Amino acid sequence: MHALELSPDVVGGWLQLPGSATAELLGSVGFGFVCVDQQHGLIGDDALLPMLQALAATATPAVVRVAENEPGAIGRALDRGAAGVIVPMVDTAEDAASAVSACHHPPGGTRSYGPTRLAWTRTAAPPQCIVMIETLAAVEAAPAIAAVDGLDAVFIGPWDLALSAGVPPSAQLDDPGYEQLLRRVVAACQERGLPVGIYCASPAHVHRFRGLGFTFFALMSDAGMLHAAATTHLAAARKSAAANVSRSWPFDSV
Repeated sequence: MHALELSPDVVGGWLQLPGSATAELLGSVGFGFVCVDQQHGLIGDDALLPMLQALAATATPAVVRVAENEPGAIGRALDRGAAGVIVPMVDTAEDAASAVSACHHPPGGTRSYGPTRLAWTRTAAPPQCIVMIETLAAVEAAPAIAAVDGLDAVFIGPWDLALSAGVPPSAQLDDPGYEQLLRRVVAACQERGLPVGIYCASPAHVHRFRGLGFTFFALMSDAGMLHAAATTHLAAARKSAAANVSRSWPFDSV
């Protein structure tokens, strides 16, 4: 298991499709980390272990976005070898503190110890707890969330934040009001010296969010990349149908 380093400007990958081969392929590219998505991806617990093993073989740190802020889900991801977890829908400091506690064994937390994979693999570092801010309530609570002891990073879910704010997901590109929400979260994290990341549906999003002060990024998912490549190649092969098949992947969101 390889330690997760959220050093400034690190770009990670994102897996939504189950399969160790896909994980190994993405891990071989050179991403700073790869997230295995169990919330909106198609990846169950049985598929998770071989995917984490494949990423470990490429020496790429793996994080798991768990399905919910629940100790059992967090513990299972970490017991299978994740270097950290991304915990969705954290709206309060209490939510964040609960996630942090679930990541660590006593006396630092409440995580149950199970000597399964942990018994034969070397842990590079304590697991990292990254919580997601993706609602207006969470933006309001961002200073308190960022101040939670033991929290390692904050991660923005841009689509859910847009929906919570009552604006279309495209608002993340140029809407001033939406930008102000992002800047408030970034400022709260900067105040605490906390890494702050965001999901990016394209390289253009990475460049935009970098300019707003975000310090790490997760690039579009394997499903999004595959769909985009397939539609591009089909458009090139069927020029008369290009207008019909060149649409962007409509579900590439977090």
